[in-house]
Amino acid sequence: MNTWLIIIGMAGITFSVRYFFLAQSIPFRVTPVMQRILKYSAPAVLMALTVPILLFPQGSIDISLHNPFLLAGGFVCALSLLRLSTLKTVIISMIFFWLIR
Repeated sequence: MNTWLIIIGMAGITFSVRYFFLAQSIPFRVTPVMQRILKYSAPAVLMALTVPILLFPQGSIDISLHNPFLLAGGFVCALSLLRLSTLKTVIISMIFFWLIR
């Protein structure tokens, strides 16, 4: 029963936060300072997702040439600098990861 209360509570929190920004009836405006701050949210989330995968593949830090996740991450960064399309970058990097793994 406790698990269901947590799930319902988290669903309520998620709904209320999203509704607050999307509802037309609530007068809420984002200030220019808040807009500047929110521009950093996507890179922060992306770093929070990728760094543990790249640096801690087995649970402990692995910064070596034997870490295929780190090598593939560097390869993806190099591909993105070439300004390839997203689909090409994903396909080429997946093939690269498959080959080195």
